[in-house]
Amino acid sequence: MQASLDGLESIFDQSHVQLSGFECSEKAVSAVVAAFQKQNDVEQGARLGRKNMQVMDRLAKMQAHKRNSIARLRDSYGISSLATKAANEFHALRQRSTNIGSLTDVINSVPDEVPLLICNVLVGSAAGTCYVTHAHVLFSTQLLPVLGGSRIHLFSIMDIEVTINAQSNTLLSPLPASISFTTAVFGSRRSTREEVYNFIPSVGARRFAKFIEVLRDVASENPESLKFLEKGGLGDI
Repeated sequence: MQASLDGLESIFDQSHVQLSGFECSEKAVSAVVAAFQKQNDVEQGARLGRKNMQVMDRLAKMQAHKRNSIARLRDSYGISSLATKAANEFHALRQRSTNIGSLTDVINSVPDEVPLLICNVLVGSAAGTCYVTHAHVLFSTQLLPVLGGSRIHLFSIMDIEVTINAQSNTLLSPLPASISFTTAVFGSRRSTREEVYNFIPSVGARRFAKFIEVLRDVASENPESLKFLEKGGLGDI
């Protein structure tokens, strides 16, 4: 009887040792898996960080290219004969504007604003041409196509807000999307916005609005905000 009990205790002890060994193996495997997962998380975070840096670097380079392109065209007066001729024509039209702007705008009206965009526009029922410089938007519309005559409107880019109006879906007048210029009107208690001009650009409303947005960003952007290393990439982020 005692021998039988001793045999059962021996079998129990062996099972306990085997179970403890299995638990140790499980813990070891779990530790290895956790280490691999931690290493994978670290490497994935590093890859995402490098990818974000690459995206930021590309965006910064695009912004710099955009700014430099506009600056070169803007400063091409007296360097390029075509740019100089276009600027002189713009200045001649600007002098005939019915809303030339503030007194400072008139005093600083020098013939060096090179048109960065010229496109056809439809203002109501009148056709015309739109000139966009780095600081102004000018419209020259025909009063009477047969008899001649034109009307000139001038707007400062920094004084207007651009709104895209949805295209007309009516069968009688299926017109594309239009652009509205609005300015701030200050009342006795609060300021509101008032539409001062509405037109349909030949280049498309969204493209025109995006171009104005780019010019506004360039005008208000600090040229030193993006610094590049010699081998490419951002110096300061």
